Formats: sequence, C-alpha cells, structure tokens
Amino acid sequence: MLILAYFFVFLVGLVTCFKEAKKAWLCQKLTQNTSHQKRGFILKALCSASIGCLGIGGLVQATVGVF
Repeated sequence: MLILAYFFVFLVGLVTCFKEAKKAWLCQKLTQNTSHQKRGFILKALCSASIGCLGIGGLVQATVGVF
C-alpha cells in the first residue's frame, strides 16, 4: 500500500512540473515583459519540462529494472 502513496506523490510532482512549464511558457508570451524576463521564463519552462521528462525516463528505468 505504501508504494501507491509514493507513486501518487510522483504523479503529483510530474503534473506540477508540466503545469509550471506551461505557465512559464504562457507568461513569456506577454508583451509587457522585457527581453531579460522573457529569457528567464523560457529557461524556467525548459527546466521544468526537462525535469518532468527525466522523471518519466526514471520511472521507465525503474519499471524495467523491476521486471
């Protein structure tokens, strides 16, 4: 039963990563931002999305190792 709790927390973390990436990407498109702020939002979006993708990759590696 404890493994389900860990899996749930992992999924919540993945959803949060991709939500943050989407929010940062949408904020970057606002016209009142300076170029420095836009670069910061792009970097934040890319970092959040890459952490989410790496998390999915880690989950795949863990399942391959188990089976």
